[in-house]
Amino acid sequence: MSDFSNKDSAKSIFIANVKGGVGKSTLTIMLARALATNLPPQNITVIDTDLQRTTTEFLSASNPEINIEFVPITPAFENTNIALLQQFIKQNSFKNSHIVIIDTPAGSSQRLWNLVGESYCVLIPTSLSNADLAPTESFIKSMDKVKARYNQIYPHLVVCPNKIPFGQKDYSTMAKRLANHDVVIGPAIRDLASVRHFYNGNYKTDTNVNASEDFGRFGDFVNKFVVKGELDKIYHSGKNNLNVVPFQKK
Repeated sequence: MSDFSNKDSAKSIFIANVKGGVGKSTLTIMLARALATNLPPQNITVIDTDLQRTTTEFLSASNPEINIEFVPITPAFENTNIALLQQFIKQNSFKNSHIVIIDTPAGSSQRLWNLVGESYCVLIPTSLSNADLAPTESFIKSMDKVKARYNQIYPHLVVCPNKIPFGQKDYSTMAKRLANHDVVIGPAIRDLASVRHFYNGNYKTDTNVNASEDFGRFGDFVNKFVVKGELDKIYHSGKNNLNVVPFQKK
């Protein structure tokens, strides 16, 4: 297991969920872009493991200064490319303050989930629908088991409410469903027209105030609690005080 005790140590962040269509690639892209406004681009590596190459194509066009690696995890190349992915993560683990963001495909590759279990943090996007929440909870249970097996606080699990209806105020369904799990719930990303345009290939959301606000708040959250290690303080104190919906920027 990796040692993340030093706040300046490299950190690996997986964007993962067994459920497809929850917004993993979009979250990966916007997170990389948000962190690039606070960190030197050379300190960020994005690894795209989804055969669709959405993250690779978008970031290559919008932010070519960010390091991007394409390592597709498919049944035909699963063992070889998971070993390669592990090698990339290990190489970057020796670089202080380096952030590795890994976009994962849908599915249930046990070898991939074992690697996810060695990371610093897993961001888990999901909508509020039961069709997304049910498999998301199952995925969280599998991560809980990995953490319990190794008796560790890592990886930190952060649920990211995504495609949330504009004006949504009631998050009780999600809160109740996840209340017994070792998770932190991050800031919501609303179902905005500009975000839907982004899904369709237009990566310029900075001209839309609402979308910029949502992605900016999400980026601030990850920068403070993941990159700068504030989550560690919560877990080391034994108090998971951030398990509220949605996260409120202080």
